[in-house]
Amino acid sequence: MGHTYLRKVIFSSSLLLSLQSGISQPFVDIINTSYQSLQTKYSDTLLGKNKTDNVFLNLTIPVKIDSQNTVIVRLYGERLFSQSTDYSSSQYSPLTNGVLNSLLLPIGLQHETKDKKWKFIGLAMPKFSGQFSPIDIKEFQMGGYGMATWVKSDKFKVKFGLFYNHEFFGNFFIPVFAIDWKVNNRFQMYGTLPNFYRFEYAVIPKFIYAGIGFKSYTRTYHLYINDPYYSGDFYVRNNEVQVKAFVDLYLSKKFVLYGEFGRSINYSPKMYLSGTKDLATYPGVYSPIKDAFFFNVGLAYRIRFDF
Repeated sequence: MGHTYLRKVIFSSSLLLSLQSGISQPFVDIINTSYQSLQTKYSDTLLGKNKTDNVFLNLTIPVKIDSQNTVIVRLYGERLFSQSTDYSSSQYSPLTNGVLNSLLLPIGLQHETKDKKWKFIGLAMPKFSGQFSPIDIKEFQMGGYGMATWVKSDKFKVKFGLFYNHEFFGNFFIPVFAIDWKVNNRFQMYGTLPNFYRFEYAVIPKFIYAGIGFKSYTRTYHLYINDPYYSGDFYVRNNEVQVKAFVDLYLSKKFVLYGEFGRSINYSPKMYLSGTKDLATYPGVYSPIKDAFFFNVGLAYRIRFDF
């Protein structure tokens, strides 16, 4: 009985549970993990090559209160590994590698009107972002997210809202807007601009889905350096824009293996002076890098609504 109840809660709440794409994407990942890798060269050739790897973990827990309200709790973790190689001399690159982490715990409420024409979501988003050695109060950030969705039909929805986070350079606001449209039984488009958007095609329905997508986001990490010549508090700002192709392979009805391949645009974890928008002159792994190709692979426990 407990298993059946949990399955009903997850399914009935799953339309409400995507932080970035709102409620109208055709699936929700209850849990997923992925690995992303990019290798490129620094804009400053003295530093040679850069290798950046990301590991992500996401967990979604819905708690349905009644037919109109659902509490949403999510856990999102990231680890960013960066390394500079083939540099000419250590004097040009005192900081040759680094590990940064983030832990985000969004919690909030989704409300749906009785006529099901409007849906609203509000989330508080506490976050720690930094080196975690150990976790320090200086690594704390606070954010929030609100979005409204007008549901014309199951095939056409309009979303608009606002995202906020107190980044290490200051307050950061992003208006969000999108139209989700299921064109036919095989082709649909969905997302929330400017964060991400997808054009998806069912190559083999219920088995293989593929398409192209766009992703853009900014995040910052607190960084402390203890160096005889350049010590103190800094932060790393990671602006990331991706254009990519994706393939989702359903191993079963709920388990999906997915892969992405694309091009980064202005992807560069760069180091700044604490509390400012000024680039630090300290040479090291968090220096500007050139655009490059990347790949991402992952595994998810996913609920699709069109199966």
